[in-house]
Formats: sequence, structure tokens, C-alpha cells
Amino acid sequence: MGAGNSTGTSTSRWRGCSGVPGKGIASSVSFWYVFAALALPPAPPAAGAAPDWMRTARVFLFDAYQYPFAPRLEFDAEAVARTCAEMHVNTIRFPVIGKYSTIQDVRFSNHPDQRGRDLLAEMIAAARPRGIRVVAYIGTGHKLAWSMVTRDYPEYAQRTSPGGPPDRNHFFVGEDHGTICWNTPYRKAYLEMLEHVVRDYDVDGIYFDRWTPHYFWPGLRVCYCDGCRRGFRQAGGEELPYHEKRADYTPKELAAIGRYHDWYREELVGILDQARKLVKSHKDIPLIANINNPHLMLTEDPRLIAPMDAFLYERGASMLERAEGVSLARAAGFGIWPYVGGYHNWPRVAYAGFDYSQEIYTTVAFGGAPIVAQPTGYIEHTENREFVRKPFGLLKEHEGDLRGFDNVPYVAVVYNEKDPPEHAKSGWFWKADARSASLGAFAACLYRHVQVSSALDRILDHPESLARYRVLYLADVTSLSQSRIDNIREYVRNGGGLVVSYATSLYGADGKRQDRFGLEDVIRVRPRKAEGELAGAMYTYSTILGGPNDLYLLARPAAGALGAAWKNRLVPLWFYEPVETLEGGESVMDIVTGDGRRPVLPGVVASRYGKGRVLYSASSLESLFTGNNEAVLGDLIRDMALSVSAVPPPFEMDGPSGLIANLTANGNRRVLHLVNWTGNKYEKNRASEYYLGPIENVKVRLPAVKGSAGLRSYPAKVTRRQRGDTLEIAIPRVGEYQAVAW
Repeated sequence: MGAGNSTGTSTSRWRGCSGVPGKGIASSVSFWYVFAALALPPAPPAAGAAPDWMRTARVFLFDAYQYPFAPRLEFDAEAVARTCAEMHVNTIRFPVIGKYSTIQDVRFSNHPDQRGRDLLAEMIAAARPRGIRVVAYIGTGHKLAWSMVTRDYPEYAQRTSPGGPPDRNHFFVGEDHGTICWNTPYRKAYLEMLEHVVRDYDVDGIYFDRWTPHYFWPGLRVCYCDGCRRGFRQAGGEELPYHEKRADYTPKELAAIGRYHDWYREELVGILDQARKLVKSHKDIPLIANINNPHLMLTEDPRLIAPMDAFLYERGASMLERAEGVSLARAAGFGIWPYVGGYHNWPRVAYAGFDYSQEIYTTVAFGGAPIVAQPTGYIEHTENREFVRKPFGLLKEHEGDLRGFDNVPYVAVVYNEKDPPEHAKSGWFWKADARSASLGAFAACLYRHVQVSSALDRILDHPESLARYRVLYLADVTSLSQSRIDNIREYVRNGGGLVVSYATSLYGADGKRQDRFGLEDVIRVRPRKAEGELAGAMYTYSTILGGPNDLYLLARPAAGALGAAWKNRLVPLWFYEPVETLEGGESVMDIVTGDGRRPVLPGVVASRYGKGRVLYSASSLESLFTGNNEAVLGDLIRDMALSVSAVPPPFEMDGPSGLIANLTANGNRRVLHLVNWTGNKYEKNRASEYYLGPIENVKVRLPAVKGSAGLRSYPAKVTRRQRGDTLEIAIPRVGEYQAVAW
């Protein structure tokens, strides 16, 4: 069996130098760098006009669903403000409404214990003398106390059936909650409350929560209030169908409900526009909404995103996904406040440890501002304050190294979670799908200290944004529109580096597999039918466990695209596409059998397109790396990304994968953030950490940096040495966090 390049031979040869594995980036990868000054292209415009203070905010979040607002009212504004000041908090997100309203003179009920108190006014009075900002949380369409929507203001309620009650849910402690509807008098009462807060209180911003139609509604998400039934009838001449059982709805009726959802969304878009204009007519303060997670960034109606100045981001998973998610938001131009920690069931205590401090540092390192999700325990339970107080104190001292800085663009991994039907594969232990592929590509770069950003796929629609990056990594991005393919071609033609893997561009917009890759002329491979001798081999080297068995990637002896470090080094193969190379492509790694190392198919194919270099990997190595974290896979993914770049990486570093690094820039100023995460990062999420092993003898190399007079470091001192055009920095010990600025 041949290696599959039967339709043409390579017309380009990539040659590189030898290297030794494990001795830093430059030792194991061949480079063709143009050593020029790394002038950064302009950053994309932000989604809104968020003021600088939002980038340096250190936020405590208070919700009015539990202590100290429920079940009894125990709120003490002085105690809250004193705690915040002692812990270097400079912003409080304070609830105007939750289960009940915390202010007066609005058409919403107060807590039974409130007795005329205005809690927002108390909070502002206690916070202002301490230099603490207050952002008002006015929940949009959120549930309210059951007594409010059934006794005090029953006209606000969503109707789950004609003439029926709202949906009832216990939610947090105390009284139950009930759902509301915007097409009731609730709309006017809400906008009046919003205007009252903006006009009459000294607030620094408005947080809305999610602008989501049908918030918390159950079932088919329909309201049968008079406003919905009448409005839908007037809009389209239809009646809202109702059946007690979902199975009784006809397809025609379900289609009508779909049109109702569309109509309701249009209503909400109009309310949001009204709300924004109302706020801005009184004060030029930022508007913040909840974008929740990357999925909503991809799927939310853009009209519900565009009016916002910044977003709150509920990141509660791994440190890896925090770095990925924050960089994703910043690459899209969003100001972002990611949660530190998440909700738990014990609001009067605060036992979290290094997990909180390292979430804070990682958030800031990638351009977000940390917001501690449930800080009420710190008011009386002081023993673990240090895990927030210490990082907040350091960030307060060095705000100048955060304000106005953006992540340096180098490698862009396109975030992806879209799998066509029957595309995703699974073995007994690991899988191959779009989400694990994009996460694996990002993880390999991050853990191998390659400057990396996650990017929404919409970057492929904007050549000017795409051109900011030196390398574009498409890990199993199965479907690409023709306009996106054209933009990718232009990007590579102009000198951008491209890494493509597995089934990228092999499916149409309809989710159907095609006979050719949409990027065929760029990646220089074509799908090969699994028939005859090839089909037999593919069957032989497969397993009941799922996936290929005893198949590997092996570099060709004469191919220098990835460096000598890969000579005679077997790399585990994961689910793969059988392909053949076309003219202009060169198989630099073959898929080989374990017995005899016989070539079966091309594994990694190198090509050139215009001024740009391209690598195509037939295997979903990134998904496997997400699953098993094998070092050899991370090394190969790193080397593929670096080998296609026409310029050197902005920094190189020797250190363990648990040292998270990100470089930020503001004009000609640079700050390299290093965050230590040597805890159980591969084992458990949302788990408290009380031990953090220090990292010793970290080496950083800054190419094209001459002179070190302006170099600063904190909290630890570093040593430096100039070697030609490269500044070498030695960091003897990294505790929780280290910054190097120049």
C-alpha cells in the first residue's frame, strides 16, 4: 500500500533544522521567521463604549434571593462596605429587585421585614465614602415572589394556560417564585423602576441579567395572558393553541407556537431598545447583560447583544475553559466580567481557597474583570478572605498594567461546537467531535505556552479581524460558507499561517458530507474512498473499543516541516479521514501500522498558498488531547501551529503546563501574566484547592526585545540577560501569580 499521494507529487519542500525534544519551543520546531518588529495591528472595536474602570473592576456580586436578603432580611450596608474595602473590592453589583424590591416608590413589593428601608440608598451611602462603585442589578423578566405575582400584582404573571396561574418554583430560600410576562403591566412597571434608579440614585452602571424571551417559562414556553393572546392575534391573525398534553399538539399548532416565539422576541428587542435609550437619556453609564457561556455568544440574537457595553460571564468550569472563554469574549471585542466561583448552598460561609485566587488571576490575565459570585460569607466568616484579598490587593496596586491592555494576537483557534449529523465519533474513553477538537487545540497551545486566543467563528467573516493573527487554527470546523472560504484563502495568500484538521470544510451548510474539502485548493488533499485494499486495512486496524488500533503518525525522514524532533517518533492516531495528496501537497507525516511501520495514508500534509504556509492533519488529534492529555499530542499540535507562522512567537517559555501564560499589550507596552495552576486541574471542576505547589526556575525569552531598562516584575524579582536580539528572563520561583512588564 502507498501513502496515498498518487495524484501528484510535491512541488514545495520545507526544510528545517534539527532539535532536541523537551528543550523549549525553538529546539523542537523548524522556523522560517522573518525577524521584524512585532507591531500589533489595531484591535477590533469593542461591542460598546464601556469605560476603562470596567476593565479594572474587582467586583462582589449580591443577589436578593438569599442571605442577607432572604428568608429574613439581615442586610447591613456598613458591614458589606467595610468587608469590601478590607478585601480591596472596588465595585458592588447590588440587587434592586430579586425575590422582592430593595427600593421604595416602585410597583413591586418589599420584603416583609423591610419596613420602609431603601437598601440601594443604604448601600450607596456606605460604599461612596470608601471609593466603591455600585452597579444596580435590575433583573429583566426574572421570576418574582409568589405573593407578588398572585396577590400584590397578579396582573404581571405569565399564564401557563388560558386563565391559569404562573409557573411556581421554589428557587432559593424563603418564599416560592412565580414567572412574569412582558406583555402585561409588568413592562411599564419595570421601565418606571429602571428610570427611577437611573434618575434618582448615584449608580455607576446597570446590570440587566439575560435579555431572554420566555425567561424561566416551562414546557412549550407560551403565555396565555391577555396581552400575549391579543397581541399575537393582531400581529398575524392567529390564535394561540393550547392543550394540556404536549402530545396533543398538531404540527400546524406547533408551527404557530414557533411564530409566537418569533413575535415575542421582536417585542423583547423593542423593550431592550427602549430600556437603553431610557438609561442613556439620563446618564452615560455602562449597560451589562448576562452572556452566560460561549454557546450563547454563538446562538443569541445579535440584537440582544449589540446594545450592551459589557457582559457577565458565568464561568464555573475548569481553569482551561475559563482562559478559553475569557479570551473568546475579548477577541470578539466584549468587555467581560466572569464569575469567580459559582453559586453554592451555604451563603453564610466562605471556604474556597486557591481556586478563587487563581480564577481571579486567570480572569485578569486574559482581559476580564473578576466578579465573585457569592461573597456574602466573607462578611462574618473571615478565615479565607486572604484568597480574594491578596490577589485583589495586587491588582489594585498595578491597575496601570491592566487598563487599556488587550491580548496580543498570535494563534487564533476558532471556537466550535457544531457537529453535522453522524459526524461525532466516540470510543470507550474519548471522543472526536467539534467541541473537544477546538478545546484541545486551545489547550495544547496554552499548556505549551504558545500565545493563543479563542475566537468566535464570525472572525472568518471579517478579514480585518482575521488579519491580526499570525496563525489560524481550524480544528474540525466541518462547515464553512463560500464567503468564509474566500476570506481564509485571502488570509493565507497574504502570508497567514493555517492549520486545518480532520473534517474541516468537508460538510456543506446543510450538514451533508461532500466529495471534496471546501478548502481543497489550500490544503491540497482530497477525500479517498475506503474501498479495496485500503478498506481492508482500515478494518483490520480498528477495535471494538472505538477508533483506530495500532495505527500511528510517523514523520517522513526527508520531511523537515516539523523538525528533527519527530524523527522515528510514533504519535498515537485517533479518528481520521482517509485522504490523498494533490499536486502542491507533501505528506510530512504518514499514517503507519505498528507492525512494520508500513505507510497506509497521508497523516499530515504541508503545502503553500500564496505567501502562506498550510498544514492539514487527517486525524482529530485535538480531541484526543482533550481526552488523554498525552504530552506527545500537545507537542505535535504546538509544533504544527508554530511551523506555519511567518513571524516568531512573541515569547517563549520553559515551564510546566500548569503555568498559564498570556501576553497583553497597550501601544508599545507589554505585560506577560503567569498564573500557577498546579492543583487538580485535570481531575475536578468546582472543587476547593488549599495547596498550590510553587513553580521554580521558569525561563522566558523575548525575541526582538533589546534592552531591559524598562522591565518590571511583581511580586517576585527576576534576573535578565541580553543575548543578541533576545532578552532572556529567569524567574526563580512563581507562587500564585507573576507579572513581567516592559
